[in-house]
Amino acid sequence: MGAGRPEYSKFPNFDLGHYLKENGVYYLKHDSDDHVEYAMNCPMCRLRGEKRSDTKRRLWVNPRVGMFTCYNCDWSGPLERLVQIFSKCDVERAIRILEGRKPGSLEMLNFPLHHPEYDNDDEAETLREVEFPHGFRLFSDSEDTDTIFHRYLEGRDIPLEYAIENGWGFSEVGYTQHRIIVPTYMEERLVFWQARDVLGNLHDHYGTNLYKKVLNPKGVSARSVLYNYDTAKNHGEIILCEGFVDVCKAGANAVATNGKKLHSAQVEWLTKTKARNIVILWDEDAYSDEKRYVKGRNKGKIKKPCSVDAAISMLKSFFDVRCIKLPDGRDAGSYAMGELEELLTDGFD
Repeated sequence: MGAGRPEYSKFPNFDLGHYLKENGVYYLKHDSDDHVEYAMNCPMCRLRGEKRSDTKRRLWVNPRVGMFTCYNCDWSGPLERLVQIFSKCDVERAIRILEGRKPGSLEMLNFPLHHPEYDNDDEAETLREVEFPHGFRLFSDSEDTDTIFHRYLEGRDIPLEYAIENGWGFSEVGYTQHRIIVPTYMEERLVFWQARDVLGNLHDHYGTNLYKKVLNPKGVSARSVLYNYDTAKNHGEIILCEGFVDVCKAGANAVATNGKKLHSAQVEWLTKTKARNIVILWDEDAYSDEKRYVKGRNKGKIKKPCSVDAAISMLKSFFDVRCIKLPDGRDAGSYAMGELEELLTDGFD
């Protein structure tokens, strides 16, 4: 490299070697006649389907042109993307770092999380309040305790007192007819609800392709909310469950991700809690739902890891993470009320 020539002309004040040292990234520097390249271990190989992490410094960065390439998993892109990964920030803050302007401490504590492999379209959303659907009635307002909704609670071993305490309700009319309705409050605002069918196979005349088991408020994404968040956020350990029935059985420090996938907006909410430990308590199939390439040179390789591995990769930078597989392939909702919470406290045999 010529004397006095910046390594990266787009950001002449950026010193890649100094930045890597600050972030604890070990690298080798290779000088050639007209430029310098840096070699380091790729942080994305496992996430992109390789069987093991890169330990042979196969990620090469050419700061002169501002590009990087991994010669193991083929991950490549502009220098801004690499800074995003190492600094765990969005692209705007990555550019500020490249320009030599460090974000303040408060700004770094509140960065919007972004996970490039799993949530490309999943920016952390600003929560907005929603309204209950037409026909919603609270269990506390119902004098009749022998309805299909009360029988549903009994069948799932959920005490009526629990449903009343948590503001659950139901609907006998309209769009959410024949459904139990479970609200999600975050920051003391109603931001989501789920209307779950209680008829089971009694609705066959709708046709299996037309009838949805669960309805959500239109225009609101389930991936941006966590059921039972306001109660669980003050605990030092939070349990991730799939649905609200699982939360009932797991205890007050449990939240529901509304499915077997964790999204970056939900991780951002978790970082705002008092939790230091996260326990993943998803169903057994969340450990075996990885996707593989079916064509081309990567045929057979893992394209996306299973839901549990993906969640761990998103959480491990912020929490101590462990997983619990329930015995005999059971799901959390199949336990009696209080039984699972006691087992989680005392440990499984």
